[in-house]
Amino acid sequence: MRNFILLIFTLLIVVVPAHAQEAKPTTNIPKMSMDFMAGYGLDESQASLGFETQGRIGFIIFTLDGKIKNNFTYKMEVNPINETSPLPSCGEVGFFYPNDPRNNNGIGPNVSCDPNGRQRVDEYRFIALDLIRQQGPVRQAYIKYTNGPFHVRGGRFILPLGFRWDEVGSFHAKDATHIQRINAEAEFGLGVGIEKHIYRAEAIVFAGDTRSRDYDYFYFIDSSLDANSGLNTVVSGTITPVRELELRGAWKKGFSGSKVERLPNFWASKRNDDASIVSVKYSMNKYISILGEYVHYKWGLTKTSSELLDRTDTSPVNKPGYYIGATGKYPITKNITAGVTVTREELSRDDSLVKFFAEDRLYNVELGKKERTLTNRFFVTMYDKMTVGIFTNNSSNPFPWLSGNGKVEGPDAFKSRGDNKWGVVLRLTHHFN
Repeated sequence: MRNFILLIFTLLIVVVPAHAQEAKPTTNIPKMSMDFMAGYGLDESQASLGFETQGRIGFIIFTLDGKIKNNFTYKMEVNPINETSPLPSCGEVGFFYPNDPRNNNGIGPNVSCDPNGRQRVDEYRFIALDLIRQQGPVRQAYIKYTNGPFHVRGGRFILPLGFRWDEVGSFHAKDATHIQRINAEAEFGLGVGIEKHIYRAEAIVFAGDTRSRDYDYFYFIDSSLDANSGLNTVVSGTITPVRELELRGAWKKGFSGSKVERLPNFWASKRNDDASIVSVKYSMNKYISILGEYVHYKWGLTKTSSELLDRTDTSPVNKPGYYIGATGKYPITKNITAGVTVTREELSRDDSLVKFFAEDRLYNVELGKKERTLTNRFFVTMYDKMTVGIFTNNSSNPFPWLSGNGKVEGPDAFKSRGDNKWGVVLRLTHHFN
């Protein structure tokens, strides 16, 4: 009913402002730009097979921004690099891999293993530098209608969930906080918004989901396909009461995956996918700013899926956390700026997998543990077009062996080399017109 009301409200926004002044026709020549990012560094979670040091292209995003007659605009982003989704892996003897299709116990369609699945496992073991999951090469593609302070947009776009990682000094997935990676979500949807001088707000209904973030691999079917029976909802808002202070809030309500009654399976079932996010940024002056973000996610199996799998505890998994950070920068010359960004994060390690094994007393896991990171980033920006950066990311993951990073059998069980990361990054932006 809530989603139905929101859709009706969307239609009203489109048709009601007949009295509003119509915008003058504008040129149809689109603006074209390119955003390139590459990185080289070490990731200890990839050390077991000798792939801990890698150089990769993160993305090459080509953007087209254009105007149609009257109040309509469009935005299209294409990125040929799309490697953020986990792959099926048959793992190794003595290790546990959550993306092993044999975990399904033969329930569901046959899934072939991919040798690269041992590097593209989950949120703790991955190779992609990009944070956004795409629909093939399509990153964003939407049309926007604006009438005065109101707008409606439809298509595929990045959801307004907290700070975007590059807004607050993070380079890519290896140095971004886990909270930033979770919130980086692009979906197909319809949004209705308003923007005034000191605030903006938007309500969105969207299809599709991010199933694999809570270990719902769903037979490794294309994650851009919607596996929900209904629509999800996001409501977000930003207010800037004074120039130095920015406050954001977002609320997400929905589900990921689907309950398939003929194939009852933990790895292919319905999950809760709720979030509450509060973000604060304060700029002390033009050189120094501090920021923080608090989140509370509700994940885990839904009650109906828990009952289908005969689980004793049918309650959802609560996953709170926060990070705080600061950025300092100073102009070395007129066109060169140097700076540093530091963040500290603390996030509950609880999710559907940890709860599943904690209840069954497997793999030496328990609920209530936290992951912690301290990340330092140093950067130089030249001509507002090119950034060169260095980062160190010291991570503490209580259960790295759940991601294949350490054995679960034998004398070396439940040990790992670690999850620390360091690297260098290059980012270049260019506008063609």
